Amino acid sequence: MKIFSELSYQRPDMGQVTQKLHEYLKEFQEAPDYETARSLFLSYQQGQMEWSTMVHIASIRNTIDTNDEFYEKEMEYFHQEMPKLSLVAKQADELLLSSPFRPQFEAEFGALFLKDMENQKCFADERIVGDQTEESRLTQKYAKTSASCTTVFRGETCNFYGLLKHMQSTDRAERKEAFEAWAALYEKIAGELDEQYDQLTQLRVGMAKKIGFESYTQMAYQERQRYDYTPEDVARFRSQVLEVIVPVCSELYRQQAERIGVDKLRYYDEALVFPDGNAAPRDPVETLVQKAGQMYRELSPQTGEFFDFMIEHRLFDLETKPGKRPGGYCTFLPFYRAPFIFSNFNGTSADVDVLTHEAGHAFEAFTASRSLPLPGQIFSTSEINEIHSMAMEHFTYPWMELFFGEDADRYRYAHLAECLEVIPYMACVDEFQHRVYENPSMGAKERRAVWHKLELKYLPWRDYDGNAFLEEGGFWMQKQHIFLYPFYYIDYALAQLGAFELYGRMKQDRARAWEDYYRLCQAGGSKGYFELLELANLSNPFQEGSVARIVASVAEELLAETKTTPSSVLSPKES
Repeated sequence: MKIFSELSYQRPDMGQVTQKLHEYLKEFQEAPDYETARSLFLSYQQGQMEWSTMVHIASIRNTIDTNDEFYEKEMEYFHQEMPKLSLVAKQADELLLSSPFRPQFEAEFGALFLKDMENQKCFADERIVGDQTEESRLTQKYAKTSASCTTVFRGETCNFYGLLKHMQSTDRAERKEAFEAWAALYEKIAGELDEQYDQLTQLRVGMAKKIGFESYTQMAYQERQRYDYTPEDVARFRSQVLEVIVPVCSELYRQQAERIGVDKLRYYDEALVFPDGNAAPRDPVETLVQKAGQMYRELSPQTGEFFDFMIEHRLFDLETKPGKRPGGYCTFLPFYRAPFIFSNFNGTSADVDVLTHEAGHAFEAFTASRSLPLPGQIFSTSEINEIHSMAMEHFTYPWMELFFGEDADRYRYAHLAECLEVIPYMACVDEFQHRVYENPSMGAKERRAVWHKLELKYLPWRDYDGNAFLEEGGFWMQKQHIFLYPFYYIDYALAQLGAFELYGRMKQDRARAWEDYYRLCQAGGSKGYFELLELANLSNPFQEGSVARIVASVAEELLAETKTTPSSVLSPKES
């Protein structure tokens, strides 16, 4: 395999792909025995891996530079063709599901493999092919709108990510100025984003009705393969977050206000954990990647092999730049069995978070793709996938001196606190989406009013210091998951509970914790959500009392840390 930037790209002929699929259908139907049917099926899977790898290459290059017209056109082509292809692929699934060899396929590849296939049939429906194409077009339009947004801040051209580093400045005036510029950027494009979200909401609700769902919420849960729990279960989980985690976060933010010496914590103060500055890596990107290589080689033989592969083939695009889509992600090139990490480094500790969080996803994909026979089994559902990433953040704590030197303890405290403090926001995003799709006709101002009320509920410490746009509820639109991945965001909160549980185990028996984690990675998406939790010796987060029990040790550690923080990081008032 070459380095990523040198991988050749050739648009797959979707007509030819469809023709080969029809040939497969005929041959599979005539298969005289399981061995023949199995061989044909695996050959079909290999073909899918080849052309889908081209789709992933085009998608990655499109997000790296949304102004590149060639890859924008390529993605438009795929968005148009993929829903059509899914109709033929549906026939292949139906053929296997009705095959006399179904029991042998289930015995070899697992019951979940067939259950997912049954489930996917619902969404390959000719009645919504045009809608699926339009949804892809709108999400691509959203990505370009947010990626092209820049402003000049103190002589520097900044996008949203570029401004965030200034919101961690020790100079409160600079933080506030950056915050106002950041909010102004969103307010500037709010009309476009509202219109795009209106269109996406109506489109999704319409699709759900066309294929027989009572609501888009019901459709989204089934599409996300949530077989083990319901919206009511998630609502009960949010209630546990409200009861258990919100009070702890309120106390942590109260102590933070004292620590940094402000009378009232404003939104632009939340990111500054210590008065003389947060821990931040001081090395250039290349050095950070090399240090990450050292860390993963020392963490385990498996992670060392994985990260050396990533470095050798340059499977990263990490630095923020004009035209690059915001956010970060890990994706996978199935033909090469190669993960790819995308991010927007901005000179803050978040850069190191990427080298642990997205690398956790990448390590799981690298591992599962060498353990499991089918590309569709490499990833699980996101409630499990995010455990892979979040637990890796905690497993790498002992190596933070590599990146932060004497500030490593500061980083570990701030990171652990953020892991807890973000959970109420995740619950807020989730309830917001449930409210939107319960009443999809609500307009932009009504949505903002709903968000504002939910902020008061889940984020009672939040203060926008008089910024009218945010105080009326404009903050919701900065979360790209709401536009691109409906109902995804609560999965981070569910997964963080699993990661916290593994973190507690690390402190007691690191070898056992790693065994549980590695076993989870090897299993990929071959089992259901609750089965995978059990495999890794993790608790069901929906059970009453689970949140309180899991979070107790984390809250105790964080509150204890605030009492023993070295005087060198305290404000003059406190020291």
